[in-house]
Amino acid sequence: MYFLQSLKPGAILLLQFAFWTTPSVAFPAPSRNITYSNFTLADQDVPLRILPLGNSITFGYLSTDGNGYRNELLTKLTSNGTEAQYLGSVRAGNMTDNYNEGHPGATIDQIANFSRASLPMRPNLILLMAGTNDMVQNLSIGAPERLASLVDMCIAACPDAVILLAQLTPSATTDVESRIETFNPEVVALANSRASNGAKIAAIDMPAYVSVDDLKDGLHPNDYGYSKMAEAWYGGIQDAVDNGWLTTPAANTVVGVMRNITTPVVLSSDSSRGRPTFVILHSLVWLAVAALLL
Repeated sequence: MYFLQSLKPGAILLLQFAFWTTPSVAFPAPSRNITYSNFTLADQDVPLRILPLGNSITFGYLSTDGNGYRNELLTKLTSNGTEAQYLGSVRAGNMTDNYNEGHPGATIDQIANFSRASLPMRPNLILLMAGTNDMVQNLSIGAPERLASLVDMCIAACPDAVILLAQLTPSATTDVESRIETFNPEVVALANSRASNGAKIAAIDMPAYVSVDDLKDGLHPNDYGYSKMAEAWYGGIQDAVDNGWLTTPAANTVVGVMRNITTPVVLSSDSSRGRPTFVILHSLVWLAVAALLL
């Protein structure tokens, strides 16, 4: 269980500036497909302010240390001399920098709502994977459009950020996997569409890395699966470096305030789906709105 530790007054005012826009710049689309291999971030001197955004897989559920892919990815980045830090209103795992915006059980629309707590921190790199719970709950109709709205929200709030948009990892459940296989090409099409309009976005082919053999419970990766996810994200970051996409994070004062905040989460059992559900007790955005109205 993760508890809300503190909310400093400055955070209330700063949350109002979540969605300003600046002129966009056209960037080339990624020039190559990412494959499972090792990369070195050569000459990467831009500090990374990384927002892991998604559901329980971003949270790291069922990983032994609770870190999911995040610790291995951070280790790969920093061992190459890259300055990197994670952002988010949630803390999960035993790693020191365990901030993220992963909300177990969250659908695409819910992830969009939760993202309002961390987009004001102005990440220059967003690792987005959303839609798994839509597929599990048979909410696939309209899911590509909902994902497009979430992506557009990220672009509007952080126009200079690189967005790595992951195709969904597989499911061992036949009907869920069928929906995932239908949804994933839409993820690629969405990334290509926004890239053609100048956004710095690329699709990550997660199913090329993570197979059903790499799942712990038929839906969430095991430790090896999470390790493969770290490789996939790292490859995407290398592509972003190769394309010259990464730029110094936008100046702001939100990060220092918000990194002391966590979102409280309660774990409960959902026997009807055979998987855990998490009930979010508070949203930082609603706290901010309430404070402004008082």
